[in-house]
Amino acid sequence: MNHTQFKRKQLAISLSMAMGLSALVPHSAVAEEQSDKASDIEVIQVSGIRGSLVKSMDIKRQSTGVVDAITSEDIGKFPDTNLAESLQRITGVSIDRSNGEGSKITVRGFGPEFNLVTLNNRQMPTTGGRSFDFGDIATESVSGVEVYKTARADIPSGGIGATVNITTAKPLSNPGLHASIGAKAVHDTSNETGDDITPELSGIYSNTFNDDKFGILISGSVQERDNREQSMAVDNWIPNVDLSTSPNLSVTDNNQRADGTTWYPQNAGYAFSDNSRKRTNGQLVLQYAPSDRVTTTLDYTYSKLEFEKDGRSFGVWFNNGGNVSSATINENGTYTKVSEFGGDYSTNLNRGATTNENKSLGLNIDWQVTDTLNIEFDAHNSSAETAGVGLGHDAFMIIGNTSCSWCENPTVNIDEKMADFSQGEIPLIDMTLTNGQAELLPSDMGTLFAGVNKDTNTNDLDQYQLKGTWLNENNSALTSINFGVSHTKIDFRTTQAYSEQLAAGWWLNSADWYNDDLFTRVDSSGLLDGFSGGGNDKLLNYYYDADFDEIVAIAQSIDCDHPDGGIGACSWPAELNGMVQAGPIDNDHRVSEKTLSFYTQANFETEFNNMYVTMAVGLRYEKTDVSSQSLEKPATGITWVNGNEWSYNFGEQAFASGEGSTSEFLPNLDINVEVTEDVMARFSYSRTLARPPVDSLRSTTSFLGNPKVGQRKVAVGNPDLKPFVADNIDLSLEYYYGEGSYLSAGYYRKQVENFIVNITTQETMGDIRDPFLGERADQAREDLAAEGVTPSDQAIHDKINENQGTEQGTGITGIGTDPLTIFDVSRDTNVETGNLWGWELAAQHMFGDSGFGIAANATFVFGDVEADRDAIGYQFALPGLSDSANFSAIYDLDGLSARVSYNWRDEFLTGFDQHASPIFTESYGQWDINVNYAVNENLTVFVEGLNLTDETQRTYVRYSEQLLRANQYGARYNIGFRYSF
Repeated sequence: MNHTQFKRKQLAISLSMAMGLSALVPHSAVAEEQSDKASDIEVIQVSGIRGSLVKSMDIKRQSTGVVDAITSEDIGKFPDTNLAESLQRITGVSIDRSNGEGSKITVRGFGPEFNLVTLNNRQMPTTGGRSFDFGDIATESVSGVEVYKTARADIPSGGIGATVNITTAKPLSNPGLHASIGAKAVHDTSNETGDDITPELSGIYSNTFNDDKFGILISGSVQERDNREQSMAVDNWIPNVDLSTSPNLSVTDNNQRADGTTWYPQNAGYAFSDNSRKRTNGQLVLQYAPSDRVTTTLDYTYSKLEFEKDGRSFGVWFNNGGNVSSATINENGTYTKVSEFGGDYSTNLNRGATTNENKSLGLNIDWQVTDTLNIEFDAHNSSAETAGVGLGHDAFMIIGNTSCSWCENPTVNIDEKMADFSQGEIPLIDMTLTNGQAELLPSDMGTLFAGVNKDTNTNDLDQYQLKGTWLNENNSALTSINFGVSHTKIDFRTTQAYSEQLAAGWWLNSADWYNDDLFTRVDSSGLLDGFSGGGNDKLLNYYYDADFDEIVAIAQSIDCDHPDGGIGACSWPAELNGMVQAGPIDNDHRVSEKTLSFYTQANFETEFNNMYVTMAVGLRYEKTDVSSQSLEKPATGITWVNGNEWSYNFGEQAFASGEGSTSEFLPNLDINVEVTEDVMARFSYSRTLARPPVDSLRSTTSFLGNPKVGQRKVAVGNPDLKPFVADNIDLSLEYYYGEGSYLSAGYYRKQVENFIVNITTQETMGDIRDPFLGERADQAREDLAAEGVTPSDQAIHDKINENQGTEQGTGITGIGTDPLTIFDVSRDTNVETGNLWGWELAAQHMFGDSGFGIAANATFVFGDVEADRDAIGYQFALPGLSDSANFSAIYDLDGLSARVSYNWRDEFLTGFDQHASPIFTESYGQWDINVNYAVNENLTVFVEGLNLTDETQRTYVRYSEQLLRANQYGARYNIGFRYSF
């Protein structure tokens, strides 16, 4: 087959695709090409799993630069119901999961923030950052997804890892009547309280009229899922905790670190959340082609994801203060066993609801001005919003033993509590109670405290693009020139509202306000049975539950002025309005970006030593202006509320503003050489950029969280940050030896400048004083030691109030004799250059006409951007860097198609915690299966299974024993049908 025959064959394939691939070419151009060459086109009809793989391979083969793709199997049928889970089968792409579903992607070691996602070549808005969540988009109207691993001048910038373009169906690209309806029953094996079977309904209708001059396409889907997420978590690992004030402390120190650094766990608890997710998608496309030279497209795309949770978490608090009784430190400096006096075994009753909503209205006009000049204008207004709804994204009420031995009805206290991290995948926790009591009783339970969080993230995006293509009819190597200009305006906004930590009966005598029958003992022996250390291995296999609404109603009824109403004021302030809202906005951050772009690209075709060569040379120029405004809420002091609970005292809010501006030239060069008829060699050089994280561009000083000891954090924004800029080289060799069969090997190298590093320094902020370290606290510790009382945080707090003659439980605010508070102040700055390189290997083979086929790929990533788990303090590293591999075996013949696949991702750096310690996500592999049977030419039934072996996920800090979070979900099974006509 010569080159011309090959191009004709591939054109025929593109014209026969059921959805969307021909939409990549202007309709008028397709019509002319089809008319000119209709006589000698070899029509090839492909569908199903095998057809999808064949079409994806053809896109890879014909592309300029390194491009991989996934295409629909048929109208309304994508290979997976989740786009991210389809993308993970592409070489070099791995995914992050949220609630057990594919969510965001990492490409060639670059995480979600470094990849740009477009819809029909339009930039997609994202909320809270630049990471696009593929879980928001249903797949029924998606005709293909292209992953551009090398840059082109005519592709929007923003992706160093890759630019991912989602293409949707267009009626004039596939004339005539085409429609499909589908229904699916979903069973999530982890579900406990929701519906065991939830529905998914979808449909797509496409038709053309008036001699194919007018077309309409409507698609929609509604998908529901109920599941349970189980987890165990440690809040954080605190370095170099001073335990010298703990009396009778026994420490076994096996630390072999030369610097002597240690890490102590704060809190350890189990959790589960019963989740309900509903995803609604819809699209309307109207097209009109008054002539062969003009096609207009008006489209509207909508998606909404509603998520609700009802959760419980329970465990013991490790305060790392002066109440440690014994501890063991291993060779890594980790406290693997700790025992402390006192504290609570508490249950967090929590609820939350969020909505993600995306809208996009677009207009496209494609005009074949002359036989050699094509002009395309595209405009769209798109928006995205993620918001806490109802109660907010997190409303919680904490119940537990209220530790009051002198109250009218005394309650039991914890005598000693223990956590053992030395064995198992999750730690063992245990406790003993005072007076030899075996377990907590309902009479011991009361309310501790509560709070409500309600955040909103919005993104409004306006983009205008004018593109042109000039075809050179002269017999020369120059075949065409692409050129264009675009203007993009993006407005990000984040608002945060927090009720502050509300007194809810508080400690002490709050148990008196609740009848014992409100609290129910629940056996938790089956929880987290997928981990060693979980299930029946647990030492604590019970917790106390209560009805959220009943507990809140009683807490709200407590008279603020009642002498026995508990310490700390009203349980729920009136302004919460029954927990409908979290209260006033605490943070309001606004970032606006305006980007003006120009590009041109020249395309060449020639022969060299009987080898067909194509080349594209392009240059893109971009100028971006940034402006930001942030509502500052300056802290004027801190208050030691009680025990280990702290709060800020804030002054009046006011907006701060800042600006920044950058400009970049982005060249690209792509050379494809058809070495032989079946062998393709590629070389690409490009300069790409990714923009800084949105939250780093804020112009504010933010006091983060509560100012607990060891957790006093301040973040300072910088709107003048530069973009990440990468110089990229790609080499690829591909062998296409049969229909749907190929081998490929690729090497890539990236040098990235302007990596942002968050540098933390210890500073004081104004005249904020620390009552934990002042003369009053020192005197309280001395008095307690003289009395033989363990100087726990609560005991010190009580003694200070006693010494100064204030009511027990009164908050303690810093005074002039207290030292200035030391804060960890973090700032982002462009300081680092990193080098990253890797190999991509892929193979796909179809076994003739047997129906069987296999596809496999592996990616190996290297670089000087890896984290050193032993390093202390600042270090630069790139999150997301990991090897990955995928394998699929397929069968597609006589109406039966099936795929079994395994996807694996190696351990990778997730990020850094507040103490600059690296966080790692352990390796993860998952088996999935998909079986379709065509009952007739219209009706197909199918079965799908995901995470067949109930795999679990685990993250840790520095060393495996420093567990941060362990998650357990379950397998999901879907059964359904699809009817096409």
